[in-house]
Amino acid sequence: MTVTKLKEHTDRDEAFVREYVRNGGNATQAATSCGVSDASASTIGYRLKNRLGAEIDAEQREVLKGYAPKAFEQMRNLAENAESENVRLKANSDLLDRAGYRPIDKTEITQVNELENMTTEEMQAELDALYAKQGYKVVKG
Repeated sequence: MTVTKLKEHTDRDEAFVREYVRNGGNATQAATSCGVSDASASTIGYRLKNRLGAEIDAEQREVLKGYAPKAFEQMRNLAENAESENVRLKANSDLLDRAGYRPIDKTEITQVNELENMTTEEMQAELDALYAKQGYKVVKG
């Protein structure tokens, strides 16, 4: 591939990624706006979407960064001024979660071990049964 073709290919890929993110994820439309013919836009768009998945994800993250300050301000405004107590509670909870004050999710697991409840004689009988099952000779002493 020549340098000119490579540059055109790279430029098309970058344009496809930008257009795909801008239009909300329509690969065919993104391919068409990058100069691909209507006849092959669906196929080329599908291939570009799959090949450029990492670049699309990075572009989406970059675009979303621009919304963060506005979203934070709206969340803060709801936390302070919403008429509904439920809305204020959820907004404050979300702000605390994002600030690192999320409650720790704990799950308590209680396991009862059968051996803890066995007498010495019962444990010896269980051990003898396991040995016998494996074909070992059990000698009582």
